[in-house]
Amino acid sequence: MVALFRTAMAYTGRYRIDKNRFITKIDASWNEAWNGSEQERFYKLDGDMLEVSTAWMPNPLVPGNPIGRAILSFRRE
Repeated sequence: MVALFRTAMAYTGRYRIDKNRFITKIDASWNEAWNGSEQERFYKLDGDMLEVSTAWMPNPLVPGNPIGRAILSFRRE
């Protein structure tokens, strides 16, 4: 459970679309420091595939904070 908790991220809020990105105004987040901030994500929609990614940034969950990004892929069935 500890490993799962260390890799979980969640937030909610209103969002707006701007070209290939969406920006969420954070109302509530697992990371209280994000509350009231904006989170930017990039997306690519190709047929039934949606890819959502973060910008390249230091990873706060990994020792030494190496640069990386997260990518989520979704497929409509």
